Amino acid sequence: MILKQDIIKALSKKLSLPYTGTEQDWDIEMADSSRINEFIDLYHQHDLTFEERMALISLIVASYDDYLNEHDVSVDYRWDRIKAMLSKDKRYFVELIDYWSLDNEHDEDHIFKITPLMRTV
Repeated sequence: MILKQDIIKALSKKLSLPYTGTEQDWDIEMADSSRINEFIDLYHQHDLTFEERMALISLIVASYDDYLNEHDVSVDYRWDRIKAMLSKDKRYFVELIDYWSLDNEHDEDHIFKITPLMRTV
């Protein structure tokens, strides 16, 4: 999924992210596991454009993957919210879901922490 620079710039400003404009994988580089709730709240509470929602859900998923890597948990209450967001507009998020699902990878050493969860969407 290709995120537009102007959308990334505006969303970075809205979220006070350390965006420089040189990021190749903005959602992964700006991911912040300590701000997942804030990102989810923004997704639900503000009138975002479709493209802002696309960028924000990418940031949320990357941040949740970071959270899973940082903590010894398999899932928490936020996953239900994230899964509901992805499921509701699944047709728009197919590329994102496919990216994190790694459907053709069966070696657990070569998947993301969030991959088993994304495969349930």
